[in-house]
Amino acid sequence: MLFLIEVLTLMQGQTKNRWVELCEQAATEKDPIRLLQLVQEINKLLLEKEERLLSQPTSKHTAA
Repeated sequence: MLFLIEVLTLMQGQTKNRWVELCEQAATEKDPIRLLQLVQEINKLLLEKEERLLSQPTSKHTAA
């Protein structure tokens, strides 16, 4: 079980690094078509993160 948690943590770290990399590229991109592609990729990563966060149970909601 610990191995799975380590793999998931690593994957989330890689996604974060990818998100930062894409934002840096978008900040300086001159080609509007490439900029749109970068923004779409950033949006996809953010939507995936939102889905992960919404699917996690929160302790605030389970406290009695």
